[in-house]
This record gives sequence, structure tokens and C-alpha cells, in this order.
Amino acid sequence: MTNLSGVNPPVITIFDENGKLDWEANKKQADFLMEKGVDGLSYLGTSGEFSALALEERKQFIREMTAYVNHRVHVIVGVGDTCFANVKELMATAEEAGVDGVLLVNPYFSVYAEEMVEAYYDAAAAVTSLPIIIYNFPDLTGFDFHTELVRRLALKHENIVGIKETVADPEHIRNMLTIKESKPGFLVFAAYENHAMTVLPLGINGFINATVNFAPEFTVNTWRSFQRGDMAAAVENSRKMTEAMEIYRYSSPLFLACKEAAYQRIVGGTHAERLPALPLSSQTKAAIGEQLSKLGLK
Repeated sequence: MTNLSGVNPPVITIFDENGKLDWEANKKQADFLMEKGVDGLSYLGTSGEFSALALEERKQFIREMTAYVNHRVHVIVGVGDTCFANVKELMATAEEAGVDGVLLVNPYFSVYAEEMVEAYYDAAAAVTSLPIIIYNFPDLTGFDFHTELVRRLALKHENIVGIKETVADPEHIRNMLTIKESKPGFLVFAAYENHAMTVLPLGINGFINATVNFAPEFTVNTWRSFQRGDMAAAVENSRKMTEAMEIYRYSSPLFLACKEAAYQRIVGGTHAERLPALPLSSQTKAAIGEQLSKLGLK
């Protein structure tokens, strides 16, 4: 099994001026991130706007981008859906494409009881051999995984290998890390940049954080510095990670500002957004450009 640890940015999905998938721009973004030293690419998560893509588009995206990356780094793809038949189709496509792991969010909009969420993951684990990372994002789904539920799932299913924690409380992450006591090798990923120096010493396995889309060096250097024991460099780079979060305040949802920062710094060109997203105003785009300059990225 591929080691999925490290920096795995939740990669944006880029559309052309007609609102179609822009393959050239998506590949340019992938190349930039790989050149900057990310360990993997995590596609079709929240920042990848999976919910704005049709099922066939998601399947096409999985096939196209996995082939393009071509094992240069590992690939994780989001396969979450409120319709379990779609989850099965996406996981089958991911297997055929040769991805290294899948990120599976729990059913959302309707908030299901714990036993129902557990049954959903039981069924998912039974229909794929791929490593599954649980995606915990309670602010958006309305359901917060507690440690014992995750422990049960991880111990029942060999291929439930980790969790992405998009949570505000580092203590939640600390508790998830106790699963390693009963399942060594269980992976715990953090999503918020300003947690870095709190959660790294606890033993997290990496980051899946949105600022990597436009500022990969900050997170990559924090991770690598910590791994080699250079605490001064880790602290300095983690400070830059936190500063990069300023970009988030320019849009709701925050990934639209991350996309604009990536357009300006990396991919160039003219791009549309998919409804319900709208293009950012010229004033907001200018403010994001100023923020990139302050970060030393432009």
C-alpha cells in the first residue's frame, strides 16, 4: 500500500471561460504543485468543487488527472455523494484509474444517525480494495465523527486507513490520534494551517489544506522542517502558513479566493466559475493580488 502521508493539497478544479473543465490549466496546476514538492494531490474534495460536477465529469476527471500525474506523486480522489450508487461508481472508476486512495465524506444535507453513518462506511469498505480516508467536516455536513466511531470502523475494515480532520479544536485531532494505539499506521491529517505547530508534535501524518493551492512552499517546508527536526524553520514556515489563511477571508466559500490566487500566481488565463459560485469582483481580485504580494508570492 502506498504511503499517503505528507502534504496532500485539496486541489482546486479549474474551468475555462465557457465553464467546461480546463484540462490545460488543471495540468499546469498539478505540475506546479509537484514541482514545489507536495507528496500527493487530493482531487474532488471541497476545494475541488465535487458537488458542482456531474457524475460523468467526476469520473472523467479521475481518469484524466490520475493518468496525467502518472505516479509522480500519489493521488487521492474524493468519492463522496449522498447517493450511494454514485459512490460505488466513483470508487470503481478510481480503482480502474489506479488512484492510491479515496477520500469519503459522510452523507450530507440530511444529518443521519450514527448507526446510519457507520453502515454507509461499512458498505463503502466492502465494495472497494482502495484505502479509504474518512473526511470529517462537521461545519458543512452537520455530523462530527467521534473517536470511538472512527476506531470501530478502522478496526472492522483494513482499508479504512485514516481521517481528514477539518475541525476547529486541536483536541479533537489529539483524540483521533489515539486510534494508532489499536491500529498502528492509522493516518490523521489536519486541514487548518494555524494548527500546524500544535498538531505536528502530536504525531499527525500530514496536511490536506487549501492554501497549498497557491502557497505550497509554506506547508511543504513546515512539514519537511519538522520531519528533519529543524524546529526553528518549522515555526517560521508555519507562521507563513497562517498568514496565507488571510486569503480565505476574501470569499465564501473560501476556495474561490484560493482559486483566484492560483489564477494570478500559477495558471493565468480567463476562467469561469460554476453556479452556484460566481466570479469575484475586480476589487476582490485586486485585494487578493495585494495579499499575494505581501506573502512574497507575486
